[in-house]
Amino acid sequence: MEINPIWQSTSDLLSLRFTTLTASSDGILYAGTEGHGVVQFTPLRSWECASEGLPEGVHVSRLDWVEGQLFASTRLGLYRLEDDVWQQTSVTDSCYRAIGWGDRFVLTENGLLCGNNEDWLPLAYRGKKTYDLLVTPHFIFLGYEDGVAFYDLFTGDWCTMPLPEAVTSLAVFNSMLIGTTESGSVVMGNKKGGFLQHRFEGMFINRLVPHRGSVYACADTGLYKLIEFRGSFMMQALNAQAEVTDLLIWRDMMVISTRESGIKYKHADTTGFQTVL
Repeated sequence: MEINPIWQSTSDLLSLRFTTLTASSDGILYAGTEGHGVVQFTPLRSWECASEGLPEGVHVSRLDWVEGQLFASTRLGLYRLEDDVWQQTSVTDSCYRAIGWGDRFVLTENGLLCGNNEDWLPLAYRGKKTYDLLVTPHFIFLGYEDGVAFYDLFTGDWCTMPLPEAVTSLAVFNSMLIGTTESGSVVMGNKKGGFLQHRFEGMFINRLVPHRGSVYACADTGLYKLIEFRGSFMMQALNAQAEVTDLLIWRDMMVISTRESGIKYKHADTTGFQTVL
C-alpha cells in the first residue's frame, strides 16, 4: 500500500471533511480531517497524505505547534510528528488541543494535563472535558464542559464561572473574554463577573480564531470578522460561502478549511475565496 499518495484532482480533496489548519516555518501547509488523518501541501509535491503513524480512520480535532513540534489532537489520543512519522504520546484520551506557554498543556476529555511527550500529569478539572486555553498577563482562562474557569497567576487558585453549556473556544475581543459554546452560540464577558449569550439565527459558530488583535468566527454559514458597532459587536461576512472549520493567515493569504468544499484561499487584495491551493 502506498503510504503517501498524491492527490492529483480537486475532486479528491473535496471528498475530505477538513477540521483544522496549520503551517510550518518552511512553507508546508498541514490540514486535519474527519476520518482521513492529515494531508499536507508543499509547492513541489502538491497535496499528499501525511498520516503515517496515525490510526486508520482517525478524526483530527486540532493541529498545533508547541515549541517547534507539531502535535495532532485526535479522538484516539495525542500524537507528535517526528521525521514525517506520527508518534503516539502517553495521552490516549480524546484530545482537543495542545498549547505551549512555559509548560506544555493538553486539553482532553479527562481534564487539563501538563507535562512533556512522555510524562503528562493531571493539572485541573480531572474527569471534565476541557476544550481551549487562553493565556493573558494575569489569568489563564479555560473553556470546558461546565463553562469557563480561570487560574489566577498571582494566587495560584482556580475559579469557576459556570454556564449552562460547554465553552469550546476562547478569544479576547475589545478587552473582553469571548467564547463559543457547544450549541454554536457566542458568550461574552460582561465585565461584572458574568457572561452574556448571543445566538445568531441560522448560524452555528465552530471556532474563534484570533489574529493580530482581530477575531474571526468560523461558522457553518461562512467566515466572519468580529467588529464593534455602537458598543456591541457584529459579524462581518467575508464571502467564504462554505462551512468553515478553521482559519490560517499564511503568507499573504487567508486559508480556510471547510467540511464540504475542501481548502479555500484568498489573497489580501481580493474579495472572494477560491477552492484548493
